[in-house]
Formats: sequence, C-alpha cells, structure tokens
Amino acid sequence: MISYFNRLAKDFFNAVNTFVQSVSVLVWSILTIIIFGVTSSIPPVLVTTFAVYPVLLTSTLGAVSLLDKKLIEVSKMLGSTKLQEFIYVLLPGSIPYVISASRAAMGIALRISVVAEAFGASGGIGYRIVYNYDLARIPGVLTWSILLILLMIGIDFLILKPAEKWTLRWKM
Repeated sequence: MISYFNRLAKDFFNAVNTFVQSVSVLVWSILTIIIFGVTSSIPPVLVTTFAVYPVLLTSTLGAVSLLDKKLIEVSKMLGSTKLQEFIYVLLPGSIPYVISASRAAMGIALRISVVAEAFGASGGIGYRIVYNYDLARIPGVLTWSILLILLMIGIDFLILKPAEKWTLRWKM
C-alpha cells in the first residue's frame, strides 16, 4: 500500500513480485531445506509465503489502482494528511480486493505447505501423508488427505467467505 504514495516503491514491489513468481515452488522448497535443515519448521512457512505473496501483492497493487480518483481528490481538497487518506480512502477501498485474493491465497498456501512438509518437515499433514504412503497405509493417506480438504473447506466457509462478504459492503 506504500506504493500508493511512492512510484519507486511500486516499481520495487512489482520487481520483487516478478522475481518471486519466476522461481518454482520446488526450488523454494529445496533452497529453504538446504538453508534451514530438514527438521526445521521454517521451510514450509517460507515456501508457503513465497507461493502466496505474488497473489496478494498483485491484488493489492490492482486494488490501489482501481480506487475512485474522485475520493482521493475530495480527501485532498478537504485537507487530509497522507495518513488520513490511507486510513479513510485507501484501506476501505482496497480491503475487499485483498480479502478476495486471500481466499485464493489460502488455497494455494494449504496445498503448498503440504508439499513443503512432505519434502522437509518432521510434522504436519504433508509429513503424515508421506509417512503413511511410505508405510503403504492407504487408509492413513486418505484420512490425512480428507482432513486437509475439510480444513480448507472449513477455513474458507467459516473465516474467508464471511470476511469477504463483510468487506464487500464497503465497496461503492
């Protein structure tokens, strides 16, 4: 959201976004496992962040560019500071887009975190799925997979959809 105030910051975040998008999640997984080790819980978190970051940043930058220019002009005419503009114009105008993008990001995050756990974690749903697979326990693989699906559906229906609906009422 700082890019709203500074063109250089917008260009910087677009460049970082392009870089993060161009690197495969598999590469992020391997790099974080090499850096932090197999037993660390950091690789799944970082890999998930690298996978979700482009979706959220693209949505946020798009939301800022879609703001009603008349609202910005009116706030400037009324003598608002940059902070007031941010709080009363930018946040309410962009939050609905960010919440909508976070629904997609959450789906990506849960899928990617499971893969990252499978590659290099000592716990989590992904680890349990691979563990049961290695032991040829098909019921265990299916049980953990169903748990993941239920977790994704639960988060979407109980948290993200209501949040999206609540923030969409701010749109004009």
